[in-house]
Amino acid sequence: MTDRVKQLEQQLLRDPFDAAARGEYAELLLLGGHHEQSLSQWLLLLKQEPKSAAAHLGAARCCHERGDGSARDAHLEDARACEDFDADDPFVRSLAPAEETRLVALRGLAGGKQELPARGEVISIASTDKVRFADVVGMKELKKLIRLRIIEPFLKPGLFQRFKKRSGGGVLLYGPPGCGKTLIARAIATECEAAFTPIGISDILNMWIGESERNLAAIFEKARQQSPSVLFFDELDALAYARSKANSDHTRTLVNEFLNQLDGMSGRNDRVLVLAATNMPWDVDEAMKRPGRFDRQIFVPPPDAEARAEMLRMKLCDVPTDWYDERALSAACHHFSGADIDGLIERAKDEVLAEILDSGDERNLTHADLAQAAEAIEPTTLEWLKTARNLVKFGGAGAAYKDVEKYLRSAKLY
Repeated sequence: MTDRVKQLEQQLLRDPFDAAARGEYAELLLLGGHHEQSLSQWLLLLKQEPKSAAAHLGAARCCHERGDGSARDAHLEDARACEDFDADDPFVRSLAPAEETRLVALRGLAGGKQELPARGEVISIASTDKVRFADVVGMKELKKLIRLRIIEPFLKPGLFQRFKKRSGGGVLLYGPPGCGKTLIARAIATECEAAFTPIGISDILNMWIGESERNLAAIFEKARQQSPSVLFFDELDALAYARSKANSDHTRTLVNEFLNQLDGMSGRNDRVLVLAATNMPWDVDEAMKRPGRFDRQIFVPPPDAEARAEMLRMKLCDVPTDWYDERALSAACHHFSGADIDGLIERAKDEVLAEILDSGDERNLTHADLAQAAEAIEPTTLEWLKTARNLVKFGGAGAAYKDVEKYLRSAKLY
């Protein structure tokens, strides 16, 4: 079995999209008792084939072995929704008695104050696979710009073709960390009605010479075969670091291959949208930003006051709280990213829980708790904004970062 595992590892290095090899690899890991590693492989396979009952069942078996019953049941429900689901699968049949005792009759909840059913009795019908613009709080102007420059050309290629505007191509999202660039990328893919494939650094980089370039080429080729599709490269600066600053020949050859793939040297990129995100656009090779490549660069700023207030409402909706003024809190969270707001709420929770454990008296989260936490947290976006200000003001960036300059002036940071 060990030799076969090694063979499959080499095969997946050569072709990360070989679903059959990944499925066999995950199965062997599971049989060998490596449940965590096996689960990660099944989850990777599900990103590639979200409607595969075998992959959902494999993940369910891993969760079962780990003692995670809720995750196991969730994967079982997803497996049942797949066309290739086999009710006679040995694993499914082994759980039949437990499943029968767990099932309850569906019942409606009338208005008024009533006791909600237990968590195990609720069957969720919400899908967490898709993210739409409605799920992205605030950023109205940014959404409007993205819809005009990216989504509509993808959905209505005929109209835009009349004006010689093509669908697909490259789009670079840049801005401070924690401001929702990855979430926006997933929403773009959903709105474009295209398959979304997130590409991590580990999916491409390899210690052997030439393998990283081969992995990158295989990813693009797979996307061309499955068009319309959206490729998303997070932390682009790690994959396309400026060759003028690089000390390694390997970096140069990888950037050269990336440029060739964006130019369509190995095949047409029609109906293939290439999204990328970075916190450090100044470290991305300048050739990547030329027309035909990542020529559409969109600045994703920190959320505005209205968006911050909406985030607070959403993130605190299931938390036991007394009255709080979300607008006053939003004003106190100037320059906060979405991640900073998460940190604020978690800090306030920790303080309240520590107080409850010391005194023994339970209480809810209050406005004062949140305000105190907001004062104690320094926005993580400030360092990025200061670096961007220096680049715009003294670095000769010119019109490249005009949206950043506009934001800095409006925020009185210029």
